[in-house]
Amino acid sequence: MVYFYLLSGLFIGWSMGANDTGNIFGAAVSTRMIKFRQAALIAAIFYTLGAFLEGSGPSGTLGRLGSIDAIGGAFTVALAAALAIVAIVRLGIPVAVSQTIVGAIIGWNYFSGRITDFNSLITIASSWIIAFIVSAAVAALFFYLMRRWINRSRLHLLEQDMIIRYALVVFGAIAAYFLGANTIANAIGVFVPVTPFKDLTIGSMFSLTGVQQLYLVGALSVVLGIYTYSHKVMGTVGHEIYKLSPAMALVALLAETFVLFLFSSRGLHNLLLSIGLPAVPLVPISSTQAMVGAVLGIGLAKGGKNIKYNVLGKVSLAWIVAPLMAFLLSFVALYISQNVFELEVRLPITYTVDKAAVKEIEQRGLDTKHLSFVNLRTFKTERELYKELMEEDFYTPEEIKIIISICENYPLLVNVELLNKGGLNRRFTEEQLKALSELDGKKFKRKWNLAQALSEYPAWKFIEPPQTRADEEHNEDLKSDLEIIYKVFYFPSDNNNL
Repeated sequence: MVYFYLLSGLFIGWSMGANDTGNIFGAAVSTRMIKFRQAALIAAIFYTLGAFLEGSGPSGTLGRLGSIDAIGGAFTVALAAALAIVAIVRLGIPVAVSQTIVGAIIGWNYFSGRITDFNSLITIASSWIIAFIVSAAVAALFFYLMRRWINRSRLHLLEQDMIIRYALVVFGAIAAYFLGANTIANAIGVFVPVTPFKDLTIGSMFSLTGVQQLYLVGALSVVLGIYTYSHKVMGTVGHEIYKLSPAMALVALLAETFVLFLFSSRGLHNLLLSIGLPAVPLVPISSTQAMVGAVLGIGLAKGGKNIKYNVLGKVSLAWIVAPLMAFLLSFVALYISQNVFELEVRLPITYTVDKAAVKEIEQRGLDTKHLSFVNLRTFKTERELYKELMEEDFYTPEEIKIIISICENYPLLVNVELLNKGGLNRRFTEEQLKALSELDGKKFKRKWNLAQALSEYPAWKFIEPPQTRADEEHNEDLKSDLEIIYKVFYFPSDNNNL
């Protein structure tokens, strides 16, 4: 059944291929510096390499926005997002994939009674705006540098042309690699905890984990989208917003590659932390907005006279329409999936304010006197408990989220073999796996019960309070590790005997 659910992830992968390649090679193809087939081949090879070698799994920020807990829900949300993307791409308009996925996730939140983390939503939305502005500014700077180089260069025009052509290929390949490493999780990241693929070993030198195979299959769906449909978007990026020369096509690509690297390179992030400098936050940015921002920056640097603002307005409108469309499609599709096809689109999670929960809330430093009206009550959704606590008008929204997380009934059974099956064990350190092995077979009623048991081991201990950005990074990584094992170890049967 997992293979069937995976189809929607592959569909969104196809739609990403149809959309994202235009962001990388649209300008180069439109200026006839590279043929479409060459661009598609380069994008296909390096996108696959990026996804296979450095596919980083689901984005933590998207995960905090709304963690879809049932594979049927993931299937439906991915399908809704893909349909919205395809609808916009059919018009030849580049769409921001991350925005569309956010819209679909919020649709799931509303349908399942979950609370949308608006802090994460603001973080993600602001990153889209920042990426657009930074890309435009960097492109304008690169434009002046490129113009200066061309004016001062003593190279023959044909030699300049050759250098630009090769640079378009090289930086296009680099951009495709970064896209593969950082966007493949949009397509199939949600299926990582339940990957249907087993570890594959060929001889003694070559092996593929189940997760790597999953990323590889997802990358192939993107490749299919590149070859079958990406040419439509390339025209919009390459000449409909602003007609670019070959040199300016290179400038736009350099600006996009720079912004992608700046906001998504963990290596750069860790390097800045290690030398005591403020690190650029790792946030999910839109490659579409980065490229359109770059094209606009070049147009403004050249006076802004020939920018086709009607096309730019159409693209901007699509960025608003796509997530709204995904939200509505997601909500309707979830209703149909649950009530017509009887798919489990959300786990039957409940929330109980019992004695153990109240004790833990006290230990977290929160006043429990105002919980008497909900004490010993069980709520079917997050939103029900959130609404009750908000009406009391005592706790802040952040405090209410902490209370809800403590009251969540989420039965778990530690089974290390499940990690080994999909190759997820390679995500964890030896010390972390040893700690999990010592807890193997034990049951826990709630997530925080397991987290507390693991915190007895140094490899699973949070640094409290964090003193440096590196400490904060350690805690964030540990939270991501815990989210993976929560999903893998979820054990609904025998719930009442925990």
